[in-house]
Amino acid sequence: MTTASLFRKEQELYEEIMSAWHSLGFYRPLRDDETLQLAYQLCTHFYRSSKESLQVSDLYWQLFERLVGYSELSKGVLIGDSWQNYLLDRLLEIETPFSLKASLDEPTGLALRSALAMEYHSLQKLFNLSATWWQQEAEKILGRPLPLWSDLEALPSSQEDWLRTGYLQMKDHLAKAEDWSMELPALGAYYKQYGSGLFSRYLAFRWEGTLIGIEEPDPIRLENLVGYKKQRQWIVENTERLLQGYRANNILLYGDRGTGKSSTVKALLHRFGQAGLRLIEVPKSRLGDFPAIIEATRKSKVPVILFVDDLSFEDGESGYQEMKALLEGAVAVRPDHMVIYATSNRRHLIKEKAKDSLATMQEEELRPGDSYQEKMSLADRFGITVTFLAPNQEEYLQIVDALAAERSLHISKEELHRRALLWERRQNGRSGRTARQFIDSIT
Repeated sequence: MTTASLFRKEQELYEEIMSAWHSLGFYRPLRDDETLQLAYQLCTHFYRSSKESLQVSDLYWQLFERLVGYSELSKGVLIGDSWQNYLLDRLLEIETPFSLKASLDEPTGLALRSALAMEYHSLQKLFNLSATWWQQEAEKILGRPLPLWSDLEALPSSQEDWLRTGYLQMKDHLAKAEDWSMELPALGAYYKQYGSGLFSRYLAFRWEGTLIGIEEPDPIRLENLVGYKKQRQWIVENTERLLQGYRANNILLYGDRGTGKSSTVKALLHRFGQAGLRLIEVPKSRLGDFPAIIEATRKSKVPVILFVDDLSFEDGESGYQEMKALLEGAVAVRPDHMVIYATSNRRHLIKEKAKDSLATMQEEELRPGDSYQEKMSLADRFGITVTFLAPNQEEYLQIVDALAAERSLHISKEELHRRALLWERRQNGRSGRTARQFIDSIT
C-alpha cells in the first residue's frame, strides 16, 4: 500500500470516527461528560493531523489520568480496556425513551428503535477504538512513546450481588457483540429486569445535588436483626404497599440510640431490591432539594425510599419548615412511587427548651398554643410512627444469645450473660448495638 493510499485510509477512518461523535442524539449527553470531552478533543486533533503537539500531549495525559484512575479505583471486573470499560458504564447510565419504556415493559415505536439502532452503530465505532489505537495516534504527532491505558486492575468487590452481576453481564455482552444495532432486544430485556439508567447499576444513592451511586451499600439483612419484630413488620408491610403500586405512608422511626432504626431501613434494600426498590439517603441540609429529587426519579417511576437519618432540629433552625412542607406536599406533591423514612432520637424532632414550654410562651405570645403545637407536631405529619425503645435486661440478653448463636460461640450461658451485663454497664447501656459490640469484642 502506497503512502498516499495509506493516508487516505487513515483519513477515512478519522472521518468515520468524527461522524460517529456527531451522530449521537439520545446519547448526546455522552458528549457532556468531562472525560469523553477530552477524548473528543483528542480525536479532533487526530482528524486534523494536528501539529499542536503540546495540546495533544496535554489532552492525552489528562485522558490517561482520568481513565486509569477510574479503572484502578473501580470495584469488580473491568470489561475491555479502560476506554471501553468507561464508555460502557456511561452508555448504560444514560436514560433514553427506549430504556425508560423497556423498564416499564411498555412497547416502543419503530422510529425510536430505528434511530437507536443507528446510534448504537456509531457508539460501537467509538467503543472499538482500542487503547493501542489512542496511544499510536498520539505518538505519531508527538514522536515519542506514551503509556498505554490497558492491563489495569480494579479493586476487589466485597459484595457480589444480583444487580452487579447483571450489570457486568450486559457490559460483557455488548463488548463481545458483532453489531450493536442488533442488540436492542437484549438491552430491552436488561432494562426490564434491572431498571433504567443509574437505577440499573445501584441499589442505594446519596443525594448531593445529584444522585451519587453507592458502590457497596450496608450489607445488613432483616434476618440479621434481632428483636423488634412487630416494629419491623409494620415497616415491611408499608414497603410492600409501595412496591405493589399503592399509596404508602411516610414513616418516622423514633427511639433510643443503637436500637436498629437505621439498620432496619437499610436492610429493606436487600429484601426488596430485586422487586425494584431503591434508597436515596438525603442529608438534613438537602431537604429543600425535594423537587429536584422528584425530577431525578420521575421518569423511571422506580419505587424509592427517601431516607433521612438522625433527623432532629435545634431551636431556630429553619430546616423543620422544609421538612414540614415536604411531608405536607407544599413544596412538590410526593409521587406515589416515593416514601420518606426518617429516624430520630427525639419524639417531636425539635429540641425542646425551657422557653418552649407552653407556660413560658403564654407570657410572650398572643396565641402561644399555636406556636407550641407547630413545633411539637412535626412528627405527627408522618403517616406512621414506629417506636424502638431500649430493651430491658431480659430482651437485651435475648439479643446477646441470638448473636452468640449466630457466631457459634462456645461459652456457657451464665458466663455469657455475666460478661454481657458487665459490658453494658461499662459502655453505652442496653441496646442492640451494645449487644453486637459485646459479641464483636469476644469473638
